[in-house]
Amino acid sequence: MDRIAIVTIDEKGATPRTLEVPAGTLLGEALELAAITLPEGWGVSLWGEKRDLRTLLTDGDRIEVAAPILIDPKERRRRRAELQGDVRQVTCGRHGGKHRLA
Repeated sequence: MDRIAIVTIDEKGATPRTLEVPAGTLLGEALELAAITLPEGWGVSLWGEKRDLRTLLTDGDRIEVAAPILIDPKERRRRRAELQGDVRQVTCGRHGGKHRLA
């Protein structure tokens, strides 16, 4: 028996759990054993890299089941900075915007 970790990631955060599966289990079979169905648009990865459901699992693997990204990460960072009142970090660029290339 192999022990794997399955992490479900959605807008509420990450929900980890462990599962014991027989040796030679495929990624799709592990999801079935965990009673996880993939809603439309969700993705599956193994150690953070997108994988096919026919990927063979080994002991200690970590499966991530993630919801689709609803907002561009750059836009989210920009909005968070504006809410915190630190707009210059967003609008001035990486080095403050003083230096210009000719």
